[in-house]
Amino acid sequence: MMSWFKKKIGFVFSGGAARIAQECALTEALVEGLTPSGKKIRPNVLAGTSSGGLNAVALNAILKTKDGKVSAGETFDWHDYKRLLFDLKDKKIFDVSPIGIGKIIVENIREGYVLDTAPLRKLLTETLERMGFDTLGSLYLPTYLSVVDRNTGKTYRLFSRDPDRRIRKLSLQEVLMGTTAIPVAFKPVKIEGLEGEYFDGGVGRDGIPVEAMLHEHCTDLYLISRMRGEETMVGVKAFSEKRPKIPKILLNVLLSMEFMIDDLFECEVDIAPRLSRRAWLYLPKLSKQYPLLDFSTQREQYEETITWARKNDPVKIKRAPRRMGRKLRFFHLLDYINRR
Repeated sequence: MMSWFKKKIGFVFSGGAARIAQECALTEALVEGLTPSGKKIRPNVLAGTSSGGLNAVALNAILKTKDGKVSAGETFDWHDYKRLLFDLKDKKIFDVSPIGIGKIIVENIREGYVLDTAPLRKLLTETLERMGFDTLGSLYLPTYLSVVDRNTGKTYRLFSRDPDRRIRKLSLQEVLMGTTAIPVAFKPVKIEGLEGEYFDGGVGRDGIPVEAMLHEHCTDLYLISRMRGEETMVGVKAFSEKRPKIPKILLNVLLSMEFMIDDLFECEVDIAPRLSRRAWLYLPKLSKQYPLLDFSTQREQYEETITWARKNDPVKIKRAPRRMGRKLRFFHLLDYINRR
């Protein structure tokens, strides 16, 4: 039974690929009290999928550092995270060298994917070592990271405090590679300790993994996401123009995924107030949409989002009457956010 007297706060991060800096800015605003209310909000449990999973892991490291629980050389604060994000380039995520581009037709597509993410694996290895995290169970806070089984389509919410020791011992690097493996764009990932291959948790039920909080009995849930809206096509086209050598079939896949994930997002927003006493939605309204796989705009995204966050608090999600359709309720909420 949920306790109504002791607060338990959950942060839920959606996927967003190269829009990761938007969620970083929103999270910093909440944790550090940079919003108009000035209220500092500290989560007790986290859930993330795709790039939202990366934000969840980063927040683990930041809060561990704030609490003074880190060993020498393992400190990781907001400044460190932003420096990491601002230094991102496409080449640090996937292989865009002439050799890497050449392999797309010769090797990669035969294996069912387009872009080689060996650079991302290297970056995660270095970053997790600095944070002092190696296994899923080593995370500081109870954290759920979502992946999808390539063979069955089933969504798995891998929990850092799972009673099963085998789950807690999973390589955090492999779990993160799995949750960020966008189908067709990136290669499915084998996670040692689990059968099969896995890809992006956002293409299953967990575009934003609200349902991971089902048994957490949170009093407050904060749904943290990147900007959404009709500008999706613009973002995909911008990526197409920047990378003309990448097959257009990938761009079509990315676009269809964007539409599907937005539809699933509506469902999760509807569920949130039924899993907690209070639920809040925090997503920015920015001047433009940013491409799905253009990682060179992190500083610009962060700065625009943090400026927006300083002027806007999260919006409370009300449990709307059932006579109002789910999609109508969601777009009514989006309209309210956009008019603020």
